[in-house]
Amino acid sequence: MVDNIYYHNWTNDPFSRGAYSYPKVGGLAAAKALAEPIEDTIFFAGEATDFSGASGTVHAAVQSGISAARRLLQTASSD
Repeated sequence: MVDNIYYHNWTNDPFSRGAYSYPKVGGLAAAKALAEPIEDTIFFAGEATDFSGASGTVHAAVQSGISAARRLLQTASSD
């Protein structure tokens, strides 16, 4: 049984102005650095690692996961 539900309308939020996350100027470079694998053995994905400009969205998380998987497969096939 649900006791309470909270819904936040980001579009009407005067502080977020329709978005809850966005990169600062130059912030995409930071995301690109976060997406770099460590010694081609640990690969990262998620909103914070997306440098296509879709940060803060499910799309960014999914796209970065696909990108990390492709890098992993490329690394594995070159060994």
